Amino acid sequence: MGREYRVDLTIFPVNCHLNRPKLKLIANQPNVWLLIFLLSITGCQSSSPDVDRASEVSRLDTQLVLNNAVLEQSNRKSNTVWKIKADKIVYSEDKEIATLNKVVGNLLQNGAVILKISAESGEVKDQGNIILLNKKVVASDLRNGSVITSEAVEWRPQANLLLIKAKLTGNNANLEVFAESGKYFTDLENLEIQNNVIATSKQPPLQLTSDRLEWNIPQKQIISPGAIKLVRYDQNQTIIDQLVSDRAELRLAENKAILNKNIELVTSDPQLQIATDALIWNYQTRLGKTDRPIQIIDRDRQISLTGNKGELNLPQQLAKLKDGVKGINQIEASELYARQMNWKIDTEELEAMGSVIYEQVDPKARLTGEKASGTLGNSKIVVTSNGQQPVTSVIDN
Repeated sequence: MGREYRVDLTIFPVNCHLNRPKLKLIANQPNVWLLIFLLSITGCQSSSPDVDRASEVSRLDTQLVLNNAVLEQSNRKSNTVWKIKADKIVYSEDKEIATLNKVVGNLLQNGAVILKISAESGEVKDQGNIILLNKKVVASDLRNGSVITSEAVEWRPQANLLLIKAKLTGNNANLEVFAESGKYFTDLENLEIQNNVIATSKQPPLQLTSDRLEWNIPQKQIISPGAIKLVRYDQNQTIIDQLVSDRAELRLAENKAILNKNIELVTSDPQLQIATDALIWNYQTRLGKTDRPIQIIDRDRQISLTGNKGELNLPQQLAKLKDGVKGINQIEASELYARQMNWKIDTEELEAMGSVIYEQVDPKARLTGEKASGTLGNSKIVVTSNGQQPVTSVIDN
C-alpha cells in the first residue's frame, strides 16, 4: 500500500484567514502533496501574481484527480465536523467544486459519529458548506436508528441540515414515511416532509396521509399542521376506524392522537359516524374523549346523540355524553333530553340523568323527570322521579 499523505488547507480559493474552517485532504498518491502545496501558496500570493507561475499552477489544476481520497472539514476549534471518503475526487479548474464518485461520509458531534451517509456521486461546493449527493443516497442516524433514502440530497453540515430534493423514504423500528421532498435537521433529529405524505406504523397497524408532517424522532411525536387522515387496521388489514381532522399531533409512544377542527371519525364496529372539533383518541385501545360538542350518528338505525362533552369506549360499545344531551330516533320521531346520558351502542340501551324530557309523536306524549332508562331505538323509555318531583305526562288524543 502507498504511503498516506495528510495536508491541511482550504481546498477551495484561499484568502489566508486563519479562523476560517479548514478542509483536510487525505490521499494515497505521493505526488499530490507537491501539487497541493503549490495551490495553497498561490492562494496566499499578492494580488499581482507572476504570469508564468500562475500558468504553471493552472496546468497542474487540470491534473488534480485523486483516487481513494478522504476530505475532512474542521471548525474553528479544530474539531472535525464531517469526513467524506470517495473512490475518486476531481477538482474543477477554479478549485470551486470537487466532484466525488462512490461517496461514504460521516457527520460528527463532539468527536463521535452521529450520521452516516452514502451516495453514488456528489459534489463539494462553497468551501465545504454545501455537499450535493446523488443516486442511491442513504443517511443513517446512529442515535435513533432512523434511515432516510432518496435520489438527491443537499447536505449542509454547518447548518445541521439535509435538504431532501427528491422522493424519499424514512423509517425506524416501527414507522415508515414516504414523501416527495423534505428536510432533516440533524441537531434536532427532526424530519419535515411534504407533498403526498404517507406514514405507516407496524404496531398498531396505522396509516396517515397528509400534505405535510413533522416527525420528531427522539420524542416519538408526529405533527400535521394541516389536514390529515388516519386509517386504523386490524391484524388482518381490515379497516376498523377512519378519522380526518384539520390538524393533529400523534404521540407514538402512547398510541394517542390529539386532533383539532372539523374532526370526523367513522368506525366499522360499531358502525358509527362521529363529529366534533377536538378529540383525544387512543388508536390502539379505541378510547376517545372530548370537551367540545360532539355528535354520534348510527345511520343504520337512524339514531343520533349530541352532547357538549363526551367519552367513547368502542371495545365496550359505550358512549357517555354530558353537560346537556339530546337523543333522537328519526324512525320513531322521538326525542330525549337530559343533563347526562350513557348509551350502550350494540343493545341501544340508555340511561339518562338530570332534567329529563322525553317526547314522542305517535302517540303524542311528553314525559319529564329526573331519570330515564330504556331503548331509544323502539322508543321504550321509562321516566322516573326522585320522589320529590313527580313525572308529568301529556297525551293528546
